[in-house]
Amino acid sequence: MTRTRSPLLAAALLALASIAQAGELTIGYNQAWIDGSYGHDLTDRFDADAWERILRRTREGGGSALRVWILEGRDKEGVVWDGHRPVGVQPELLANLRALIGLAERHRVQLYWTLLSANWPAHWPKGTIASERQHNVFNDKYGHGALFRERVLGPILQVLTEKPQVNYGLDLMNEVQGSVRAHFWPDGWAGARAFLRAMTAYVHAHAPGLKVTASSGHHTAAWDLLRGRFDGLGLDFYDVHVYEDAGRIPWGRLLAWHARRRGLPIVVGEFGQQDAADDPALQARVTRSLLRRARQLGFSAAFAWRLEDRQAHDLRFSFYEGDRARPALNAMRAAAGLPPIDLAAPPSSRGLTGAVRGSP
Repeated sequence: MTRTRSPLLAAALLALASIAQAGELTIGYNQAWIDGSYGHDLTDRFDADAWERILRRTREGGGSALRVWILEGRDKEGVVWDGHRPVGVQPELLANLRALIGLAERHRVQLYWTLLSANWPAHWPKGTIASERQHNVFNDKYGHGALFRERVLGPILQVLTEKPQVNYGLDLMNEVQGSVRAHFWPDGWAGARAFLRAMTAYVHAHAPGLKVTASSGHHTAAWDLLRGRFDGLGLDFYDVHVYEDAGRIPWGRLLAWHARRRGLPIVVGEFGQQDAADDPALQARVTRSLLRRARQLGFSAAFAWRLEDRQAHDLRFSFYEGDRARPALNAMRAAAGLPPIDLAAPPSSRGLTGAVRGSP
């Protein structure tokens, strides 16, 4: 009797049989926002000294790229609204983006931009003007999606393309699953895909050469990517988020195979431990293991979450406690081919060398 295999099983067997070629791996960090200034760090609380410290520490930690969020929070930092209509961008947002780009160029760090976050925390109420604005933009209701692209995304792209060498890429939406599960698209993934397809086409038309993605997160991050929910959108690379205590990449071989089959790079846009304990040894083990696995599987980059985090409940992710680097920083440096630093030494005596790689 002849047995037939499902396409997914056949793909799995092919992926498991393949031998991934280890290659160059861009080492990067997430900062996203400056602590204490979420939703304000690129506008009325822009702190050039804080951003310069972040960029300096990115280099100290072996990183050549830093992931930064732009339109943070429920009100979409920097967006000018007329009632529900997005009508522009605050001039200070554009000025501060230019300032940050200048700092990054000086420190030889590329910026991996994230435009929007899909996550809508439970303590953010629905049925408010903020949630209605998001719904209208995401679904192009009343033409607000097209208006957002023209009046908000367009001016931001003009700034980003002034120094294209500083751009690592643009993540249109952090963890798309957040807004799918919060029902911001009545038709679920179909609506999400339509929004991302329109956004991607706009970026390609107005910022040629800027690499575009949308990141896959939550507990279905790998599975959603493998199911093709990020295919056919015009994306230039894939981004999957991983929080796992053994430092593995769930379905990593299949993810790498999926990306190779479509001729696209794949990055781990966020990674860290899952355990809630503040355990520097665990953090270092997870970091070391995941970076090794990402390189073995042929991922093009891995961005640790998060360079600095002083919040008590998220200190476990931070690579620094005050001015003291944690052991995981040396795991990042090792992956970048750099010698370890003396974690007990004062910052002024630590080396700041690191190798720089390009975009995906």
